[in-house]
Amino acid sequence: MIYFVLGLLVFVLAILLYGGYYMFRSVFDSHVKGEDNPDPSFTDSEGDMMRPTSARLKAFQAPLMEEFHKLPFKELEIMSFDGLKLKGYLLEGNPKEVVICVHGYKSAPDFDFCDKYKIYKDRGSTVLFVHDRAHNNSEGRYYGFSDLDRFDVAKWVDLMNKMYDSPRIYLHGVSMGGATVIHCADMKLKNVCGIVDDCGFDSILGISQALCRDIYHLPYFPLGYTSMFWSLLLNKVKYTGAVGEKCVRKTDIPIVFIHGKDDHYVPCYMSEKMYEACVSPKELHLIDDCGHAAAYMRAPEEYTDAVNRLLDGKIK
Repeated sequence: MIYFVLGLLVFVLAILLYGGYYMFRSVFDSHVKGEDNPDPSFTDSEGDMMRPTSARLKAFQAPLMEEFHKLPFKELEIMSFDGLKLKGYLLEGNPKEVVICVHGYKSAPDFDFCDKYKIYKDRGSTVLFVHDRAHNNSEGRYYGFSDLDRFDVAKWVDLMNKMYDSPRIYLHGVSMGGATVIHCADMKLKNVCGIVDDCGFDSILGISQALCRDIYHLPYFPLGYTSMFWSLLLNKVKYTGAVGEKCVRKTDIPIVFIHGKDDHYVPCYMSEKMYEACVSPKELHLIDDCGHAAAYMRAPEEYTDAVNRLLDGKIK
């Protein structure tokens, strides 16, 4: 009887470990390729995390991406703290005003910034578009999910300080990139003067719990916790390694929070909670009829004015 019980416990443990490993790989492993749903009726349906502005956003960005790809980028490269070659693409402008743009999960600079970069182009800013680890032209197998990416951004900040004489540096992130730049807020990065967080999540634990609950309708226990084990073991990422609310309680950097009220991917309440916790100069912009990462499309003037106030030192 005792052997049966022990065997059953070992079997259950193996199932839980495998289930957690499967969950970890599906989220963090760049070798696991997801597929877009080919059914046109899926767009903006209940299952589409980008609803209700998915179709509008794609149509809005399509011509802008073509223009973005023609820009005169200068390729840069850094070595991450753990030995990965990471790529960045620079648009040179005013050497005293440098903006580092950080894209989202399984995304790229062209998708997340083909529209917003116009704000900086009109100002004449120098803009660096980074490729996150395990994305696009940067090395790596596992996504950093903001916990490792924040240290990569710190390396890019160091490079900008070496290339330019005492620049004012600003960080602008979208989705996972928004979480990344928020998680840089308390790192005392040299010459970083402001942050734009567009629909970023508060922590890996927070967003993974929200996705399990709202998207997959699954309890977080136990597989969510076993996925934490694999994340720490294989990727050196702690789900609670950086928490946005804690970061903004320990910063003096002005921060602009922007979020769509109808975001079904990263819940809007995450930006609201971080805004409430933030002790530095701050603004919160919640955009009506706006799904994930569509704030600029839905409110370009409000978005542009907020970013310009930040760069002009007018956030109170």
